[in-house]
Parts: sequence; structure tokens; C-alpha cells
Amino acid sequence: MRFDTTSIALIVAALTVPAAGQARLEPDGSAWRITSSVLGETRGVHVSLPPSHAETTRPYPVLLVLDGEAQFANAVAAATALAAAGQVPEMVVVGVPNTNRLRDLTPPGLSVSGSSLREGGDRFLDFFERELLPALGRQFRASGPVVLAGHSSGGVLVTWAAATRPAYGLVLALDTPIHLGDGWLAARLLERARRPDPGRLRYVSQQALHGWSDQRWQALEAARPAAWFVERERLVRESHESMPFLGLYLGLRALFHDYSLLAAPVAPTTRTLAWYHGLEALYGAPLVPPRRLLKRVFEDLVMEGDAQRARSAFDQLVAGYGPAEDSPARRELLAKLDAQPPLTETVEGLLATPPPAAAHAAYLIGEWRGHTWMNPEARSPFLLRLRDEGGKLAGERVTWPEPGVEDVQRLQYLKVVDGGFHFGNLNGMRPRGVVVFEGRLDGDLLAGELRFRGIRFRMDDGSAPPPIHFELRKQR
Repeated sequence: MRFDTTSIALIVAALTVPAAGQARLEPDGSAWRITSSVLGETRGVHVSLPPSHAETTRPYPVLLVLDGEAQFANAVAAATALAAAGQVPEMVVVGVPNTNRLRDLTPPGLSVSGSSLREGGDRFLDFFERELLPALGRQFRASGPVVLAGHSSGGVLVTWAAATRPAYGLVLALDTPIHLGDGWLAARLLERARRPDPGRLRYVSQQALHGWSDQRWQALEAARPAAWFVERERLVRESHESMPFLGLYLGLRALFHDYSLLAAPVAPTTRTLAWYHGLEALYGAPLVPPRRLLKRVFEDLVMEGDAQRARSAFDQLVAGYGPAEDSPARRELLAKLDAQPPLTETVEGLLATPPPAAAHAAYLIGEWRGHTWMNPEARSPFLLRLRDEGGKLAGERVTWPEPGVEDVQRLQYLKVVDGGFHFGNLNGMRPRGVVVFEGRLDGDLLAGELRFRGIRFRMDDGSAPPPIHFELRKQR
């Protein structure tokens, strides 16, 4: 199989002149080769660059996978799919094929398949740290964080690295025979966990045939320092040979579980990008937020009228992924935003509005039933409950999206106004405005319209969204 290293990689490699004694990746057909002083041999290396690499100048995380002749294609497919979905960062994927697998993947002190206790696993890790990773950094902007992944004997070596090498903060072990040497690997990792300063580690074990026993895993979880993340998953209907692709996909997703756009707070929008700044300390390196998320944040901030933060999100999008076809349209939105007056209210301000005192809104406490509608011929049932909660007015609105399914949403915005009552909550979907029911009160009847507040929301054709009406009557 041919792997495209891309023309930009060739240009970077041609222009990069290493200092004396620095190992260098040289083109070798569809792959690369590196002459190692540590190993005393020339090794083949597969390198796959992420889609945005040619359009940026930023550094990238590295996924270094062992058994490159067998697992490189799986690693590229899994990493590419997950990054496109916003689950993991775009990474430079590197596969290292074997020359002497038993020698290189066996740590000293452990016998694998009848090997001696003096194999070259440590030397192989030295080669990664002293030569391969520095060369990848110089030539492909592949820096940190580094994910080390290995299957079977490769899982043995990466678990050894997790136990002894702080340079590898993210480790993915696939169907690793932890039982070898009466749990020798488990004992080494436990030793590190119990040190006074164990450092940071994310260790994921995906297993089908081999892996951690319940007893050994429970011991690891009990000893796990606060700065560690460990996860184990058993894959059903998979064999030792079939599990690497699924294991790589699920394992990478687990290692980057808090990077995923599904983990980041969606509202208020100002917290979303701050979430990724907070991850830097956990991963030991800055991470560019997912492309999809940056696009959404930009659009939400434009609707919120926040020109400064919208421009910052756009700049991060371009710096992280390069200019896209829609970049001119986004710049035009920023220009229009600059020309508009600021919004008189914000999503954060609305959500921070203190609720009324229950004593001053006692006439509202109780249950209100009615409907919402855009078309009078298609009305949806709607229930509002209001109560005294610690001296403050609180409540929820209830709808039935389908028969037998009740959707209860706690109210986040409550305000008594002259002649009426307004209530609502943050929209559960985009646009991330506050959905406010603005009601006029006439005895036991509360009626009005719903609208998005805290944002400028327009339909795709530029028109205002159609009004949604509601009517509620208090139940006596």
C-alpha cells in the first residue's frame, strides 16, 4: 500500500539541515528511512501528515505506532476519522516497521516467547526519544503530546514505557499479555503509581484475548494518582488479530476524552475555548480545538454580537487549519459585525439574572397548562410549573416530544415584568440563545410569544424567524 507523504513534507525535508550528529529522515520511495546511531542500523518509517499540515505552520501531536508494517494503516484511518469528527486533535501518524521484533519490543527484565531477560526494548525507546521524535519535530513540526501505541508485544513495550518513561504521557496498549512473568508489567506500572512524584499519565488498555486481569486492574485503579487517567475496555466479538483497528479507534477516543467537542461546554460560548486552554496543563502541550468546534464557536459569537471573541475564534481557525473556502464569507461577517451596534443584552447576562423573590411572585406559583404553536392547526401541549425554592421563584417547563416521552427543562431565566412574566432557558440546540417565553398576564391566562434573546438570529435567507405563540392557563 502506498502512503502519501505529501509534497510539503518533501519540501520541508529538503530545506531542513540538521545540526551535526542529528538523525534525519530521508525519503525512501513512499516512506522514509532514518539511520540510527542508537540502534546501529537504518530503519524504515511511515509518516502520514494531517489534512491541514500543508496549510499551517503550527506544531502537531504525534501518534507513534509500533509494528508499523501491520498497524500504520489502521492508525491513520482511526486518527483521521476521529479528528474529522472533532474527537481527537489532528496528528502526525508515524509507523515504525520491525527488523527484529522480539529484540526491539521486549523490555529488559521480561522474557517474551522464550527470549532472554536482556532484550533491547529500552534501546528502542531511546531511539524514539533521542533520534526519531526530534527528527519528526524538525522536519514535520511533530512535537507534543506524543501518543505511543502498540499491539501484543508492542503493547508490552508501550506499557513498559508507561511504567518507566515520563516522556510518553499518553499510552495505548492493545491486547497486551500482562500475565507474562507473573504480572511483571503490572508490577512495574504499580511501582511508578506509588512513587512520591509519579508525574502525569494517560494509559488505556483495549483487550480481546489478552490484557489486565480484574485483580491487577483494580490494584492499579486503587493506586492511581490524581494526575493519572486509566481506562480498560474489553472488546467482544474480536480476536487477537482483528482487534487493533477497533482498539486504536476506541483507545484514541478514550485518551483524548476531554479534548472531544462533545466534552467541551457549549454555553455560555465564552467558556468553550477557555476549556481548551485549560487542557494544556493536562496534556503538557497546547492543543488546537477541533475545526468543527471553532466554526461553531465563531458563528455563535457572531450571533451574540461579540466581535472581539469572534475574531479570535476565526484567527484560531485559520492558524490551526489554514484558510478555507468560506474564509472570505467569515471575514465579511466580521466586517458587518463591526458596523453593528452592540447587543443590549447577552446570553451570560440573561442566565445570570437573579430570579424574583417567591413572596413577590406568589400569584404565579402553581401549575400552568396550555399549548405552543406556529400554526394554529398544529398545537403542542405545554406545562409550566412554578414553586417557592428557598425563597426564590423556580420551576420547569414540560413538553412531550413524542407519546409517553416527557422532556423536563429547568428554568434558567425568570423575570416578573410590568403586566406579565418572562421565563425560559438556554436553547438545547444551536443557535445558543436564551429561549424566552414573553407572556402577558390577564388573570389566570398567560399568553405571548417565544423569541431568542442574547443573540442576533436570522434564517438562512436573512429574514427573522417566524413567531411561535404560547398560551397557558393556571390550574386551580
